[in-house]
Amino acid sequence: MSTRHRRAELLIYLAPVTIFYIGFLILPYLMVLRLSLFRFSSMRLYVPEFTLANYAAVITDPFYLGLMARTVGLGLIVTLVSLLLGYPLALKIARAGPAMKSALIAITLSPLLINLVVRTYAWLVLLGDTGVVNTWLRGLGLIGAPLPLGGNLFSVVIGLVHICLPLMALSLIGVLERIDNALIDAADSLGASRGRILWRVILPLSLPGIGAGSLLTFSFAISAFVTPALLGGNRVSTIATLIYEKFTFSANWPVGATLVVVLLVINTAVVVLHGRLFKEG
Repeated sequence: MSTRHRRAELLIYLAPVTIFYIGFLILPYLMVLRLSLFRFSSMRLYVPEFTLANYAAVITDPFYLGLMARTVGLGLIVTLVSLLLGYPLALKIARAGPAMKSALIAITLSPLLINLVVRTYAWLVLLGDTGVVNTWLRGLGLIGAPLPLGGNLFSVVIGLVHICLPLMALSLIGVLERIDNALIDAADSLGASRGRILWRVILPLSLPGIGAGSLLTFSFAISAFVTPALLGGNRVSTIATLIYEKFTFSANWPVGATLVVVLLVINTAVVVLHGRLFKEG
């Protein structure tokens, strides 16, 4: 009876979370999946007739294939840049004293305290043709014409790295703090240089943090809409921005829903790959 009682208590505790996920996550995705299997109609948005034509078009059309490749490439670039910038920062925070650690963590988390749209518009002000950066460079006489800093892939990467860097750093800090200093001292006593200690001791032990940070960063980057839409203008198109276009301007809801499913599949594949690589799945 005690076992049954504990199971009943567990079900009661899990019921609100289960209902929430079913009602606000699983059911909406099932509705989107159902919509993706309907036929497009310019008069009625969609016709509830089963068809796989939307998926056939998405996976065979060079435009959509290029869009997916561009989105994945953008995610990889943002992940790599965030890792290169976030790893030294996380290492410094993990090895800093209490006061310095608190200050650095506060600085690292500061972008998360500002609304996403506000941060994105701030980069527009900085990187525009008449923005702060170009104005200063022209005032110093370093350039004669504005540099193309905005409305392209460069500005989108900058904006996404600004958002994703705290996610990468936080994933690494906890792992780096758990590394036993005795291992570093042992390597140092055996004559290993700082670079060798970093490469042969610290880096392998921090791989779980690298994996977790890369997963969060990549998933966020390929799913981001506001930053590519505002900073990229009409020159940088991703799956997320095309989904918005299909559901608003084009009013092609079945293809838009198909792209939602494709994006979900890409994210799921990355999560499964991460689990396999880091023995979590």
